[in-house]
Amino acid sequence: MTQKKNYMEKWIEIRKSGDFVEWGRQLGIDPLCARLIRNRGMENIEEAEAYMNGDLSLLHDPFLLPDMERAVDSLVSSINAGEKIRVIGDYDVDGVTSTVILVRCIAAAGGDVSYSIPDRMRDGYGINDDLVRKAADDGIKLLITCDNGIAAADQVKLAYELGMKVIVTDHHQVPYTGDGDEKKEILPECEAVVDPHRKGSEYPFKGICGAMVAYKFMTALGMQISGEKFAEALEESVQFAALGTVCDVMELTDENRYLVREGIKRIKSTRNPGLKALMSANSLDASKVGTYSLSFVIGPCINSTGRLEYAGDSVNLLLSGDYDECLREAAHIKDLNDHRKNMTVTGLDGALKLIESRKMLEDKILIVYLPEVHESIVGLVAGKLKEMYNRPVLVITRGEEGLKGSGRSIPAYNMFEKLSEVKDLFTKFGGHAMAAGFSLEEKNLEELEKRLKAGSGLSDEDLVREVRFDARVPLEYASINLVKDIAKLEPVGVGNPGALFACPAVRIVSMSRMGKEGKYGNLTAVSGGKRFKLVYFGDMDAFDSYLNEKYGENTALELCAGKTQIDLDICYEVGLNEFRGNESVDFRIKNYR
Repeated sequence: MTQKKNYMEKWIEIRKSGDFVEWGRQLGIDPLCARLIRNRGMENIEEAEAYMNGDLSLLHDPFLLPDMERAVDSLVSSINAGEKIRVIGDYDVDGVTSTVILVRCIAAAGGDVSYSIPDRMRDGYGINDDLVRKAADDGIKLLITCDNGIAAADQVKLAYELGMKVIVTDHHQVPYTGDGDEKKEILPECEAVVDPHRKGSEYPFKGICGAMVAYKFMTALGMQISGEKFAEALEESVQFAALGTVCDVMELTDENRYLVREGIKRIKSTRNPGLKALMSANSLDASKVGTYSLSFVIGPCINSTGRLEYAGDSVNLLLSGDYDECLREAAHIKDLNDHRKNMTVTGLDGALKLIESRKMLEDKILIVYLPEVHESIVGLVAGKLKEMYNRPVLVITRGEEGLKGSGRSIPAYNMFEKLSEVKDLFTKFGGHAMAAGFSLEEKNLEELEKRLKAGSGLSDEDLVREVRFDARVPLEYASINLVKDIAKLEPVGVGNPGALFACPAVRIVSMSRMGKEGKYGNLTAVSGGKRFKLVYFGDMDAFDSYLNEKYGENTALELCAGKTQIDLDICYEVGLNEFRGNESVDFRIKNYR
């Protein structure tokens, strides 16, 4: 379904000052590249060097996390006593990788460990009564949660009633009662609650994912035990913590950046049969794996098992030592993900039709009820709608036991806090500032919509998307050497974006469609007396509509026919194209006006 550009943009040049020539000289990079590092918040040359070269030695002390010493002591005690230990994870990439880290390392430390992953459809998010009772029936003496558990005070209490101990490791916001100065945390009462968001936490960086918390837990364990087998398992865990960090959309700043850089290095040469098989199934060149590959290829495949079948299959894949078996399973998982993609397209199309027919864009928050959409993809549809309309989105569907929904947000709207204000309407709820999941009875849907819209607190200005670019750079300045210098700033992602340049009034002299069904654009520009090929991977129908509206009817067709030329402001990214031994600069349009 064709959409026009449904949000306003404010272009902002990042203007941090500094001696970029001197930084460039000391770092051995182009001064413009040095400016990029300064724009990412580095205050001095020492921070810039750490930004470029930081490694695992710069990770924070795991014992600064709340209750870490208690968690390690409890785990060591259970291992030494030969007690049965069960890890309870979650069904997304972060939950899967957290589980793999804990199971692999605890087993290597000599622990009698198993795992359980909730079924998305039957169990819902996180630990529940059935999983606790099953663990008790299996003779488990210690439960360890990962990427969940902070909101499971009742389930933790049940575990103790059934004779088990519990360690909670999580990274989600702590539930609370009251407001303002009267806020009081609701913590599970157990051996240890390891969560950087706990009140009074001394941990210097709160933005870590569940897999990172699990990795920190195992790092702390490694300070009390020894052994080559455990050291190998902990080393392998770096790549899983990196995968969880990227796929859970954590900011790639501070220690996340160092961990992800080191994790990607290890993935490129991984010996893990499951990861190797996933890359093979998706025809990925391991030497070129980066954050994009993790976010949009490997991660979605892992997620697809939890969405459509059972996430434990992904855990088994990453724990398996049989490469041939992994190849077969990875091929199946890729097929699952392809099916998930088709389901998402269908769900998104239905959402767009509903939004248009009901004129829902008059609201500053979108609450879209799609009763027939599979509950496993409501978060994906919400994310795509949020990107299209730049406003908070809740997508809700009918589940087996009432309604289930997922939300995605924008910086101006703290979704966790806003949904906490109406949590009396939910039967289950959790999340953070930018995303949330919830369940509710159908009778409460209308009231939920009414209260959220009335209390959004959003202004028109909040819905204007900010496009922050690094510098105004003519196309002709983007050399191959500059592109190679920019590549040294990887990994990039949320909180640490890739280089984005602006070029006003670029003369576009021709245009054509490319790709399957002509979905993408191929433009020719002239700048500084040279011709450049620019590509656009966004919505070309919306692009054409914009050109026709701004420059006159049929402008897009005339450009394609070479009968007209226009001047267009663009923001663009650069990359390196290698073909038959030749290198050239790729120009990718990201924004236009």
